[in-house]
Amino acid sequence: MLRQISSHVYCWSEIHGAARNEPYPWNSYLIDVPNEDAAVLVDPLQVSSSDAREIEKIEIPTHILLTCEFHLRESEIFRKCWGCEIWANEIECDRYETSLDGTFVHGQRLWDFIDPIYVPDVYFPETVLLVRDGGGGLIIGDMLSGGRQDAGIAEGDLGIYAPEYIAELGKARNSIALLLDYSYSFICFGHGTPIFDEPKAKLRRYVESDEFGRIWRKETE
Repeated sequence: MLRQISSHVYCWSEIHGAARNEPYPWNSYLIDVPNEDAAVLVDPLQVSSSDAREIEKIEIPTHILLTCEFHLRESEIFRKCWGCEIWANEIECDRYETSLDGTFVHGQRLWDFIDPIYVPDVYFPETVLLVRDGGGGLIIGDMLSGGRQDAGIAEGDLGIYAPEYIAELGKARNSIALLLDYSYSFICFGHGTPIFDEPKAKLRRYVESDEFGRIWRKETE
């Protein structure tokens, strides 16, 4: 089912972990760009026929924006189905095993509505999307997860899913802290539930928390 996140942002999900009694969502997003003939899919998973009809009623997708190399997902199918152009960050474009139709760069504003934010040194290079809808919202691919039972991250909170896969946690901490320079009223994730209540304050508390400090100290010992 397509869920509305904000005035112009929608989400659909796959549920993973149910076999372990730890269900949590994998998410993809539709951004209906106002005042433009553009609708953007972000890290698109497969959609049901009913979800596809809902998407088409809102707007026929024109573009796909990818947050990282591992979120190509079903982009090729939607390029064939709807004629979407696949775009990724220019600095990451050689990491994709497909042809890209376009690129963007950090600091560029797309359709006067979406700001790509390049964040290095977490698991791998990623791009966070700042959507200028209402008070603003972040769409984060893999570097942080929202609430998910399998990782012990509570609903309405956030965290790193698997710190053991991060090469240098000190650098990762500094990179994630870059997101505190922006304004937003919600955070959405590729994995886990979104945050609507004090998202920036919760991100700040996590980055500065003893929990993150313990992870970092363990890595440097």
